[in-house]
Amino acid sequence: MRSQKRAVALATAALSVGGLFAVGTAPGAAAAPAQSQARAVPSAPATLGASGVAAAAVNARVRCAWPRVCFYRNSTLKAAYKDRGYQRLGSGGRSSNVVVNSRRDDGARIYLQRRNGSGKHWECARPGRSYRISSGWMPYAINIRNSPSCR
Repeated sequence: MRSQKRAVALATAALSVGGLFAVGTAPGAAAAPAQSQARAVPSAPATLGASGVAAAAVNARVRCAWPRVCFYRNSTLKAAYKDRGYQRLGSGGRSSNVVVNSRRDDGARIYLQRRNGSGKHWECARPGRSYRISSGWMPYAINIRNSPSCR
C-alpha cells in the first residue's frame, strides 16, 4: 500500500511538471563493472500519459550496458550516451519514449520539449532507474552530471 501511495505521489509530481515518470529500478544497479555489462529493466507498474496516471507497462525488457544512459523506442535501442556533459540528441534519441540510466552514481538531466513547441524543461534521470516519456513530450538533449540528483 505504501509503495502505491508513493507511486501516486510521484505521478502527481511528474504530472505537475510534465515529462518523465520513474517506472522502475534496474536490477543490479550497484554491481561492480566486471560483474555485469547490461541492466535489465523490469516492467513498469505505471506510466504518465496525457490523461494522468495510466496502468500501462514497458512491454519488453530492455537492456542498457553500463555506464550508459540509453534511449529506447518501446524495446528498440535508439541511442546511448556515456560521456559527461551536455549533448544534443540525434534523431534516434529524439524519437524515444523510454530512458534507462544504468550508471551507478551519475544522474542525467534529460531536456524535454513539448511536441507542439510550446514549452521546455529538464528532469533528472537518477542512477539505476528507467523512465517513460509522456506522449506529448520529446527529449532533445542530455547532460550527464557527476551527481545522482543532477546538480
